[in-house]
Amino acid sequence: MTLAIWAGVATALVLLLLDGLWAGRNLVRGLTRARSELIVAIESVVTGDADAAGPHFEAARLAADEAVGAAGHPSLELAGLLPVIGDNIDAAAAVADASAATASAGDTMVTAARELGWTDIRIPASSAIGRLDLDAITAAQASMNRVVSRLRVAASILGSVGDDGLIGPVATGYRDAVEALDQRSDLAARFRDAMRLATTMFSGERRYLVVVPALGVTRPHGGAPAAVGVLTATEGDLDLDPMIPAPRAFAQVAGSPDWPSTARALLTAADVTGIDAPDGVIQLDAVALQDLVWAIGDVPADDRTLPLSDLTTTTALEIEAFQTNVPARAAARHAAWADAVVRALLGHRPGVESFALATASSTRDRHLAIFVPERRGKALLRSLGLDGRALIGRPDVFPVAATWSTRGDAHVGAFVDVSVRESIRIRQDGSASVTAVVLFENGAGTEPPSVLLGRLADGQPVGTFSAGVTLYAPRSARNLVAETSRPSPIEVGRAFRLTTVTGSVAIVGGGTTTLTVTYTVDDAVRVVGDARELRLRVLPQPTLAGVRHVVRISLPEDSTILSASPQLDRRGNNVTFSAVRNGPVDLLLRFAVTQP
Repeated sequence: MTLAIWAGVATALVLLLLDGLWAGRNLVRGLTRARSELIVAIESVVTGDADAAGPHFEAARLAADEAVGAAGHPSLELAGLLPVIGDNIDAAAAVADASAATASAGDTMVTAARELGWTDIRIPASSAIGRLDLDAITAAQASMNRVVSRLRVAASILGSVGDDGLIGPVATGYRDAVEALDQRSDLAARFRDAMRLATTMFSGERRYLVVVPALGVTRPHGGAPAAVGVLTATEGDLDLDPMIPAPRAFAQVAGSPDWPSTARALLTAADVTGIDAPDGVIQLDAVALQDLVWAIGDVPADDRTLPLSDLTTTTALEIEAFQTNVPARAAARHAAWADAVVRALLGHRPGVESFALATASSTRDRHLAIFVPERRGKALLRSLGLDGRALIGRPDVFPVAATWSTRGDAHVGAFVDVSVRESIRIRQDGSASVTAVVLFENGAGTEPPSVLLGRLADGQPVGTFSAGVTLYAPRSARNLVAETSRPSPIEVGRAFRLTTVTGSVAIVGGGTTTLTVTYTVDDAVRVVGDARELRLRVLPQPTLAGVRHVVRISLPEDSTILSASPQLDRRGNNVTFSAVRNGPVDLLLRFAVTQP
């Protein structure tokens, strides 16, 4: 009888194992099919085929439901009581639930696409960028709100499971699912907020100041205003008044690394010069214009043999336009070419993907920024990254930032490469000693005299880059010592609740110079629980080529790095960030120190 009992137990275990394998196979098959159907469905939506997307979202939902059912099978529930295995089954079940929620959100996205009249790969609800169907955009907003809400709920549920204890393909699949869902949620939210911004900015009668700066005449926000115009919005119909060379009042705007501060000064300059544009400012420089040309195609220019293309726009606007000895001619040419690009954009209906890529790149690198004074518009600009705030004055953030402003009218800044190098040595007590160097390398030629390279003045040769340069340090910085390669007066001041150190530089073509600042800060590191944290914000000034930042952080001996932002290279007790950037970067280093 004992033998029979054990035989029965063995048979039951074999059947349970086979049943579990069958359920596990159904779980994997359902997840795989749901993932494939979602990819096809989403591709159909963004290419304007909402009718084709619907059946694929339904198939994804059915496959996800099959996977959910398999995860709840008794054999897998029993296996779920085991260590490790249970965590992996729970994670797979969470992916199945998230896939079902994504499919449900997709069904609603199909409704939104139909409300927008989205029937091809181009920008929906428009006949051109300058001709928006605000009624359709408004009608689709409720559906898009539901899409975003459902994706965020799904992402929250999936993220709550965590990846601790996951192994092999389950761990990889779970992390891929989390990343994909986070990305879809973010893209849906951005699309919804872009719709909201369009109705906020372009409903009724609005007038916006359009500014195209010259990056060669450097300013903390990029460049000095070179061309200005007014964009008039009438219930979604956008028209551009001819762009003109910026009046003198605009050139006198000192600017700030904080775009809203600069924008307010630009609106004041517009008011002084009689330009009626009270509803906000849109700034886009040569890099942003070149990105837009990439999205819409070549732009003919009346007085230029070759059209402006995605390979020539920046060179034309920043260099070619100013290769003359007549300032008025250079300014008029620059304004006309900028006008041609903006006007072409308003008349085109670019593809959704190409337009999104172009504007995302320009926004990330602060080549495109928008300011509106009303609260709702500000919130939407912030969510889309278009607000251009500096955000370097928080007490818990260590600033890595420098700005410089050209002195004079020459456009030599177009040829200048800038590097910001900071060495931060953390001490046992959480204080730090810092050495910061701002290096300028002038690649300009020394002839001929022109609006571009300047003229011989004050004993300085053609092609000389002259500028005031400011380094930002924590407010509590002390023991400040600063010098430039060629001695110049040093001023210590305050801005953004930070300490500023300002000097002057003058670099001949082919030359280099530096501003070097050393200081000590007592509260560089924050103690959070058992860990110490150093938060940094790298804020480059927008330039043609980007600014190279090299930040080296040396930790005390017997330190253990607990975590670090992926941009940080870890080697022993030393951490380095090195990159050429135009847009800001936020970095976090967490470490522990063994007390002596």
